[in-house]
Amino acid sequence: MKQPIARLSTTAAAVLSAIASLNLHAAPGLAPWLTQMGETTTILSAANWGKGQVLGVVDTGIVASNPVFAAGQVSNVLSSCAATSFKCSNGAMDDNGHGTAVASIAAANKPTAYTYLYSGYTVAANSFIGVAPNANIVAEKVLNASGSGYNTDVSNGINKAVAAGVSVINLSLTYMATPDIIAAVNNAAAKGVFIVWAGGNDGKALLANANTSGLTKNAVNHLVFAGALDTTAAKAASFSSSPGAGSLVDTGGGKTSYASRWISAPGVNIMAPGIQYGPGAMALWSGTSMAAPLISGSLLLLESAWPILKTNGTAANLLLGTANDLGTKGVDSVYGTGLVNLTTAFQPVGGLSVTQANGKAVPVTSLTGSMLTGGALGNLSTVRSKLASYTALDTYARNFTVDLSGLIQTKPTAAKQNPLPSNLNSGVAVMKLSNGGELSRWQTTATTLVDRMGVFWNGDFPEAPEAGYMTYTNGAGSTLSMGYGIPSQLSFAKALYGDSDLSLMAGDLSMSNLSDLSQGGYHLAYGTKVDKETRVAVAFSQTPTTFYAGNPTLVQTGGAPNASNVLLGITHRLNERWTGGVSLGQLNEKSGLLGANYASGSAISLGSNRTNSVGFSLGYAIDANNSLLAEVGFGFTQGSNSGGLLAGTSDIQSRSYGMTYLSKQLLNQNDKLTVSVKQPLRIVAGTVGVTMPSIDSLGVAHYAAEKVSLVPNGRELDFAMAYDTPIGKTQSLSLQFSARQDVMNVAGSRDASIGAIWSAKF
Repeated sequence: MKQPIARLSTTAAAVLSAIASLNLHAAPGLAPWLTQMGETTTILSAANWGKGQVLGVVDTGIVASNPVFAAGQVSNVLSSCAATSFKCSNGAMDDNGHGTAVASIAAANKPTAYTYLYSGYTVAANSFIGVAPNANIVAEKVLNASGSGYNTDVSNGINKAVAAGVSVINLSLTYMATPDIIAAVNNAAAKGVFIVWAGGNDGKALLANANTSGLTKNAVNHLVFAGALDTTAAKAASFSSSPGAGSLVDTGGGKTSYASRWISAPGVNIMAPGIQYGPGAMALWSGTSMAAPLISGSLLLLESAWPILKTNGTAANLLLGTANDLGTKGVDSVYGTGLVNLTTAFQPVGGLSVTQANGKAVPVTSLTGSMLTGGALGNLSTVRSKLASYTALDTYARNFTVDLSGLIQTKPTAAKQNPLPSNLNSGVAVMKLSNGGELSRWQTTATTLVDRMGVFWNGDFPEAPEAGYMTYTNGAGSTLSMGYGIPSQLSFAKALYGDSDLSLMAGDLSMSNLSDLSQGGYHLAYGTKVDKETRVAVAFSQTPTTFYAGNPTLVQTGGAPNASNVLLGITHRLNERWTGGVSLGQLNEKSGLLGANYASGSAISLGSNRTNSVGFSLGYAIDANNSLLAEVGFGFTQGSNSGGLLAGTSDIQSRSYGMTYLSKQLLNQNDKLTVSVKQPLRIVAGTVGVTMPSIDSLGVAHYAAEKVSLVPNGRELDFAMAYDTPIGKTQSLSLQFSARQDVMNVAGSRDASIGAIWSAKF
């Protein structure tokens, strides 16, 4: 049964005046009714000005050649006469003016050439008057020149617009819930098309509070009603209908109030083409017919920015859910959800989350700075650059860019003012034993990792109230050392080499290798002679149970050490001048990787790791007082898995090298000078999988591990020099100088330090 349906009665008047001259070189602005809706040029840019979206205008047709539209913006191919109750003499051409005005309000492409002043608004020159200027438009003519038609015309217009591939259909005409229109709306929703219907201009409740039946639940979620506000955008226009107390009763028996699907927008004195006044004339239009295309254009922008809103059918719910509340608090029977607010709609809703490699979504707010990196990895600059522009999703599955690079922090380096201890300690006490052996002890009650006997140190370890070691050497040359809170390298070097000169030099160079990563806790070293020219040694060391006290994210659970290292070494004296050595080691890191440390189970984690190492050394005695020692070390770390944003590492190769020169009796019998050059441990090959989301054409996020290099952007090179000399019988002087480039393997980072300490015994 055909029922007559009239377009909404709207008023139009010619624009009163245009003043000023062309100003098209200025930055573009927006019409005042657009800014009242929260639209900005930033939002337009984020949505690409609505590009790629198609608006279906089911109305009186459109004059496609009107100056407000870009060439080809209104499709002549897809537009048509959809009327069944009358014939269109000129196809989809508008012979009334209403449809052209509606299309312009939603998507006019050309900015105004002049400044327009009229009651309620001032539209500055070079302002856009359409919500989504880059959207395409399809006209389906269903109303005749007098603005009249039948339900059969409207339902056919909806179906033809859907067939044309539109994203949103605007119906600025009387809402009627006839079976054919209900079927057409269901069909549109099934194809992912949103329907915006003008609420009416009789100042009464929609359908006199009668319910609508027959829509699917999906169609209800794709349907929006538009109410009109006056030029203040703070109260309803006097003519605007209201949602009232009626409801949409879906086919599943669910009941949704009109008010919860109703949103308000400016609808008084909206400037748009007035073809009834001339081909290029502008007019002022009022009615919910004008509010509806403002809502339609808003949906076009949202779908252009986030295709997932069309894929999931949530664009309308988002717009309704982010409106500015008006009238009675909450959804009400006058304003529905309130004034459309694009500023809020373009912000994340419900918080952002990221998805880890294990598929678990984690709120961004729960991610904290949970990795300290340094050492062989440098500052992980490549990984940080990926995290700096990471994709997070809100509750509508919309993608936003967040900066997560702060989750990786670089370890602080040691203080540079003075590389020497600035406090007195008990010093090294040596006791000669009757069996030809000796017992030595070193202890301090304050934090220092610098051995006063010339060992140079730039490591980072926690404070310890007591630190020191004890070494026993028997008459046969076997050595046993144990200690806590200090580097173990000197103990291992002494156990391995036996020779005091080589031990001193090796104790410095070894700190550029893997054993550097398992220091500060307990250590034990034992070495003995195999024959006259050969020694073997074994050592164990570990980090303290709490790494970096003061940083709660790095406190290890269960009191277990973060890292432990086992070393096995052999040295052989080739002749009077040459001594060679080989060492094998295994480093186990519970929550660390070659200098990076993180909390167990952190979103930024490199898992637990095992590294096998091999080191080679070669010592050369130039003469009785001058010696050289060169060392090179290689590390091979097995790939590991992680459940955080870092999906796991490949096999990793790392390398270190160094050379030390020792000279004695330069100025007096007991002085000595050490000079060393070394490259601390540095990764030379290896990748980590960073879980990187990508968004497809439907807006759906897909996750894959992108391989990112772990090779740092810098190559640390250290130079150190230390001179120790006695001054008389009770005094001593120690001078040290160091310089480093690409500190901690960070390109461009440099430092230098110089220090001196004088001590006297009384």
